[in-house]
Amino acid sequence: MSEGVGKHNQRLPIWVLNPTEEKEARQNLKKFAYAQCVEYVEAMVECSKIHGLKLFPACNEPRDAMRKCILSYQKDSNLDRQRDLIVERKIERLEDLLKKQKE
Repeated sequence: MSEGVGKHNQRLPIWVLNPTEEKEARQNLKKFAYAQCVEYVEAMVECSKIHGLKLFPACNEPRDAMRKCILSYQKDSNLDRQRDLIVERKIERLEDLLKKQKE
């Protein structure tokens, strides 16, 4: 038998995110990117209101500007920053839990 078979019940390190936390980090990144590019998003919205169903050929320029801006923020470094924020929050919760247990 392999030595690592019985070790599956051990706790993972705190810096390992579960799938829910990973999804949260990606959603936070999306919100962050859209918040940084709000003027481009608003320009695209205004263009789509003006042109209605004909927005695709008419709004290519605002769409491309919005897309370029959003993609510039959706990089691995920014995703890592969002993951770090979640890990920091987990650490704070554990520290608070330890303080309560000591009291």
